[in-house]
Formats: sequence, C-alpha cells, structure tokens
Amino acid sequence: MDPEEKQLIGSILSDESEVQMYQRKQTRKKSKLSLNAKEFQPTLINSIEQIEIHGEYYGNDTLTYNSTNTQPYIFNERQKEKKPSIKIHHELKQLQFSPKKHQTMQPITQVSTLFLTFNSHPSLQEDNQVQLLLRQDDYQFRNCLEQICGNQNASRNLQKIFDNGTPLQRNMIFETIEKNLIKTSKDLFGNYLVQKIFLSCERQWKFSLFYQLKGHFFELSKNQYASRVIHRMIEFLKDEEKHFQIEFMDEIKLQIKQLIKDNNGCFVLLSCLENFDYKLCEYMKKHIEQSVYSMSQHTYGCRIIQFMLQKLYSLTLLDQIMDVSQQLCLCEFGNYIIQFILKSNFKQQKMELLRIIKSNFQTLSYNKYGSNVVEVFLEVIDQEDLKFVTNIMLATDQENNYQFVAFATHPFGNYVFKKYLQLDQQQIIAVLEILKRHPEILQQINGSEYGQKIFSVVERSIQFI
Repeated sequence: MDPEEKQLIGSILSDESEVQMYQRKQTRKKSKLSLNAKEFQPTLINSIEQIEIHGEYYGNDTLTYNSTNTQPYIFNERQKEKKPSIKIHHELKQLQFSPKKHQTMQPITQVSTLFLTFNSHPSLQEDNQVQLLLRQDDYQFRNCLEQICGNQNASRNLQKIFDNGTPLQRNMIFETIEKNLIKTSKDLFGNYLVQKIFLSCERQWKFSLFYQLKGHFFELSKNQYASRVIHRMIEFLKDEEKHFQIEFMDEIKLQIKQLIKDNNGCFVLLSCLENFDYKLCEYMKKHIEQSVYSMSQHTYGCRIIQFMLQKLYSLTLLDQIMDVSQQLCLCEFGNYIIQFILKSNFKQQKMELLRIIKSNFQTLSYNKYGSNVVEVFLEVIDQEDLKFVTNIMLATDQENNYQFVAFATHPFGNYVFKKYLQLDQQQIIAVLEILKRHPEILQQINGSEYGQKIFSVVERSIQFI
C-alpha cells in the first residue's frame, strides 16, 4: 500500500466519533443458546417468575416458575414435536445444575421431600401424571387441594396423609375440606375424605364437621354419596352425649315421609335405628307402617321393615305386609321380607304365606324373585306339603312330558328343582326312579342350557337309589 494512503486511513481512524460509529455497526448478533449447550447455566433470580428458553430445534419453550411451588411445569407451543424433559428441584431460592455436554441437565442434589403421585390430574392437559411435593413451608399445596379432592387417586393418597402425614399436612387438608364441606361430601370421591375424618381423626374435628353439616342433614341424606358421610357421623354420635343425637333427629323429623320414599334416605334411617336408642326413632313407626309397599321397592327400605319385625313386634306392620304379600313375592327386594317371615315364628302369618305359595307354586317358580321365595318354602314345609310338591313334579302336560323336566330346563325353575332334589330322599324317590329308567329324559335335561347347571346334582342323586 502507498505511504500516502496509509497516512490517510490513519487520520480517519483516529477520529473517536467515527470509531464508535464503526463499532456500533459491527456489533455481533447474540447467538441463540441450545438446550444442549454446555454454557447454558440458568440461575434463579428472586424477582423473576418466568424464564424464556429459545431452542433452535425444539421451538419456543416457556419455563414457568412460581416461587411458592416446588415443581415447575413446561408448556410447549409445538405439541407434535418432541421436547426435552427438564425436572427442577430447589431448596428455597437455590437452584443448581450439573452441566453435561450433549445431555439434558440434571440436579446435583435431591431435596428431602415427600412425593405423592396423582394420576389424571384435572388441571393437566398434556400429561396424565403429576407429582405434588409436600413441604412444611409449601402452602401451594393448600390451593391445589380444592382441585384434586374429586380425583380418585388423589382422594386415596390424601386419606393416607391422615394416617402418615405431618400434623401440618393433616391440618391443611382438614381446613380445605371444612371450607368446601358440602360440595366435598356430595362428590363421588371426595366423600371418602370426609368419612375418613369421622373414622380416624381428632374428636374436635368431628364435632366441627357436625356443626358445619347441621342445617343440611335432610339435603345430604338424600344424596347418593353424602348419605355415606351422614352414616359415618351417626356412628360417631352413637358414643357421644345423647343431646347430639336428639339434635340430628329433630332436624330430619319433619321430612321423614320424604326420606322413607328415598333409597338413600332409608339408608340414613336404618343407620339411626341401628345406632341410636330406639325411643328416639319410635316416631318412625307409624310412617313405616303406612309405606310398606313403597319401602319394599328398594334395598334399605326392605331392611328397615325386617329390622322392625325383628326388634319390635308390630301386628299393624304384619297386617300391612300380608295385604300386599303376593306382590312382595314377585318384588326384587320385597321377596326378602316374605323369606324373613317364612323363617320366623309368626305362625299365623307363616301359615297364610304357605297357602299363597302353594296356590301359585308354578307361577312363582318361574319368576326371578318368586323362585327365591319357593326355595325357602321348600326348606320349611312339612311332609304333607312335600307330597303336594312331588305331585306337581310328576304331573304331565298334553304331550306326556313330566313337569319336573320343565322345571329343570327353565331359567329360574331349575333352582327350585335343584332345591327339591336336595330334600329327603324318600320323598323324591319317585322322580329319581323315572330319571333312572329313562336315560333319554336325563339326556334332555343335560342338553338344555339351564339343565346343564344342575345335571351333576341330578346325576349324583340318582346314584343313591
């Protein structure tokens, strides 16, 4: 280069303002950091709640961190592409990483923390599993409780905390349940948490829930899930002072008719009869006597009637039952009331039922629920009535087919025939001899769908003659 040109360039570069302008123009662009970059070492700053991570290959990932939460969550904007998994643990405000080249960074140390795993967390959209870390200084747990009380796995794990958790954790759960008691009691899974308190928690907590539930006893007694909570509360009140039982009974007394007509309500009333002094429940008697048939239509209603028959003799109640006895024989739950009377010592009513069953023997035997009644009938009858049954079995139809074959091959009659074969051998020997002389009849029973179920009993019975 010519000396004069060098001098000219030197004079240009010596100008300070020109140099600064040149440097600004030549500023290098900041290179984007890869998630795998060795130099990437994030640190936690108290005032920062979000850290933006820009990756060249994975799109934009936003790492959201809340200072009160011990587990950050990553939400990816490009759902279909794979992204690295970053799991961060921290001890208060310290965050350390062990950088490894070409690998996802891993924490150096693990914080001593209690892990609980809840599947299908309702607030998650991408993952089907979330880990909730419980710490004595982590009050974010309290805010999460309202969302997970209705989750099956969460409910089970929270119940375990009542047994194994710290006093602070137990208290946090109780306070949240107490704040949302009515809603939690009606929840499919949340009701188990409330039951757990009545079963195994502190006595003062149980009384606290009792007064929170007061004023809602009737409403909750008719709810499928909350009625279980009321049942547990009644069991708790059983061993407490009597005035608490009176407070409960006085509140539901005015709605007793509505509870009697409701299956869940009957469950609560049955719990009262089983746990409270009967004198407190005596006012139910007249309402039950007037609602025999409607109460017999559901599970707990028929159990209340049986309880009343067993614990307190009531001629009025028996008369009401006998007035609808034929309908009860064919009723899904009412048939259990008829069975109970057949096995009881109510002689007059028992004789009346035997007469009704004999008059409708075949009709009842071919009914799903009536066949249950006939089976008990065969257990309690005397020799004279057994001969009556044998004559029915040996009767023939227009095609000279024996009736016992029809019983043996019927969907419900086969149970009656099976019970008949298990009675005194001397009374059924006539039927067994026919089966032994005619193998084709035995084959006909074995070849039918329902006869196959009792064929082994038939075959075994024949061997004894």
